[in-house]
Amino acid sequence: MRKAFQRISTFTRRWFKDTEKKRIKLSVIYLALAGKLHRLLVEGRRARSAAKRLYQDLPVTALGQMKLEPGDIVYTPSSESTYYAGHMGIIGLDGKVYHVHPYGPVFADSLDWYITRFYEGDRFIIFRSRLNQAGVKAAEWVQEHYKQVKWYRLQTNLRSIERNYCSKFVYQAYQFTSGLDLWSRKFTKLNQGYIYPFRIERSPELEILGTFYK
Repeated sequence: MRKAFQRISTFTRRWFKDTEKKRIKLSVIYLALAGKLHRLLVEGRRARSAAKRLYQDLPVTALGQMKLEPGDIVYTPSSESTYYAGHMGIIGLDGKVYHVHPYGPVFADSLDWYITRFYEGDRFIIFRSRLNQAGVKAAEWVQEHYKQVKWYRLQTNLRSIERNYCSKFVYQAYQFTSGLDLWSRKFTKLNQGYIYPFRIERSPELEILGTFYK
């Protein structure tokens, strides 16, 4: 009986060891393939895009020389510094960039300080409302209400100010003052949904003033 038990025990250990070896081999193969695909599909594309932007975008120093107006939106597309989600802020009446941030929940930064929050190679796209005076009204609302933001939360309630995130705060600034819908989706009529930064980027209510790279 003891010998039989020992044989079973030995077989079981060998089986688990063989299985573990197979798992390790599969993991190595998976990581190798994933790395190759990432370099082919992502890193290569990013490198080509970066080279192309050098000819299209202006250096970020030019952004500091640009005369921004209240209500202008400063948008940074998906990147490592934005946790691959994109980030945006809005210019207040005082010229500062107001933006809801996970470590904030809200910051009011000078433009120069705001730019330091991002990594080298990041882009900055400046948008302005096509509707006259809408930007000023949005900027006024931002300065009057930014202290009401208590938590950084990806919440679906588009009317909630206390629980907020960057693009929702910008959306509210225009929606609550001029009635502009920077999302233009049916769910906004129900006051529910997630307004990601790239949604506002595509809004027909905005025009692009310039693109810059750091």
